[in-house]
Amino acid sequence: MNKLPELAVFGRLLHDALGVPVFVIHPGRRIEAEYAGNPLRTNPYFASFVREQVSGYEYALYAADQPVHFTRSRLQYFFVNALDEERLAGTLVLGPIVQERPHDGLWSEELENLHAANRRPLLDLYEKVPLLPPDRARALSLMVHYAIRRQSVDPAASLLADSPLQEPAASKGESDAELSRGRRSGLLHANLAHERVLLHYVRTGERERMRTFAMEFIIGEDEFGVLAKRSRLRSEKNLMITGIALICRAAVEGGLHEEDAFTLSDYYIQQLEEMGSLQEVGAVMTKALFDFVDRVAQVRRGHYSPSVQDCLHEIASQLYGDLSLGRLAERVHLSPNYLSGLFKKEVGLTLSEYIQRERIGEAKKLLALTDYPVADIAAWLSFHDQSYFIKVFKKWEGTTPRAYRRSERRPMRKLH
Repeated sequence: MNKLPELAVFGRLLHDALGVPVFVIHPGRRIEAEYAGNPLRTNPYFASFVREQVSGYEYALYAADQPVHFTRSRLQYFFVNALDEERLAGTLVLGPIVQERPHDGLWSEELENLHAANRRPLLDLYEKVPLLPPDRARALSLMVHYAIRRQSVDPAASLLADSPLQEPAASKGESDAELSRGRRSGLLHANLAHERVLLHYVRTGERERMRTFAMEFIIGEDEFGVLAKRSRLRSEKNLMITGIALICRAAVEGGLHEEDAFTLSDYYIQQLEEMGSLQEVGAVMTKALFDFVDRVAQVRRGHYSPSVQDCLHEIASQLYGDLSLGRLAERVHLSPNYLSGLFKKEVGLTLSEYIQRERIGEAKKLLALTDYPVADIAAWLSFHDQSYFIKVFKKWEGTTPRAYRRSERRPMRKLH
C-alpha cells in the first residue's frame, strides 16, 4: 500500500469500520482526504483547530518503520508513513481520540480561560471524539502499520513522538543517554534548521505560516532539548527565555524598533518567571511569539499600499498554488499591467522575481528539514522542469539544491 489513492481507500474503510476520524496527508502536508462523521465534522473546533493540528505536523521527520503517536491539546493521534520506492508517498493519520472524557475537575483551569461562547463547542468536541484506551490505541496503530508496511514492530518499542528515556543512575550515563536520545529524535537541541524557519517567519511577520509551523515547537514537546534536568518547569522557563531573546533579535532584523523590541522582551521574560505551571509558561510563550510577529507585520505593512499588501499575503499563502499575474490581479481587483507596475515600484522586484525568491525560500526549508526528492519539491512549487528549478535555485542561492541540502543537513530520522 504505497500510493495516495490506496491510502485513501484504506482510510475510508478504517473509518467506516471503527468510527475513528482518518486523514490522508499528501507529502506536501496538505489534507488529501478526510473521513469523519457528523456531528464531529461540523464542530467549529474540528473544522479549524483539528485540521490545523493534522496538517501542521512534520510527518516526514519520522521514519516509516513504526507508527508514531502524538498529543495536541489533550487530543491523541497516531500516524503511519507510507513509502513508494523509499520516497514518502503519503501519511495516514488516525485521530483525534481521547483516553478519558472531560468531567468536573478535569481541564477546569483550561476551560475557565475560554470565553463562555467557546467553552461549549470545545467541550462538545472532546465529548464527541472516539474514546480509546491507550492499549487499544497502540494495538490499532500496530495493526494499521502492518497493513500499510507489511512489517511487524518490536512489542517493547516506544511509539510516542516525545517519549523520554528512562532515567539512568549515573550522571555520565544520564548525559550520554540524553545525547543519544537527541540523535535518535533527529533534533539536537532544537534543530537549527527548524529554528531558522521559525525566526524567518518572525523576521518577515508571517503570522499564518508561523501558526502552523510553531504548533509543534511550543511547550510540551521534548524535542526542545533539556537545560535543567532537576526541574521540568525551570527547564522550560530557561528554554523559553532563550527563545524570546532569539525572537526579539529576529523582530529587530524585521524592522521593529530596538527599544520597543527589548522592552517587549523584558516584559515577557518577567511574565515567564512569574508563572507556576508548564501550561502557563506555554501560554505566555505563545502570546509573546505572536505579539512579536504581529508587531513586525504592522511595521512592514506601513511600507506598502493595501493592494500590494493583499498581493504579498496571497503569495505567502499560495506558494504551492496558482500565482499567475492574472489570478493575483483578479484577487486585488486591479488590471494586470497596473498591478505589475505598482508591485515593482513598491517592492523593488517584479512579481515573477518576488514569487521566484519566495518559492526558492520555501524550497530551502524543505531541503533542510525533509528527505523529499528535489524533483518532488520542484514540482510542488510549480517548477515543472527540474532543470529550470536547479537553474533558478542557483541564481538566487549561488549553489545547487543538492549542494545546499548537504551544507544545511542536520542529523534527523531517515526515511527507510
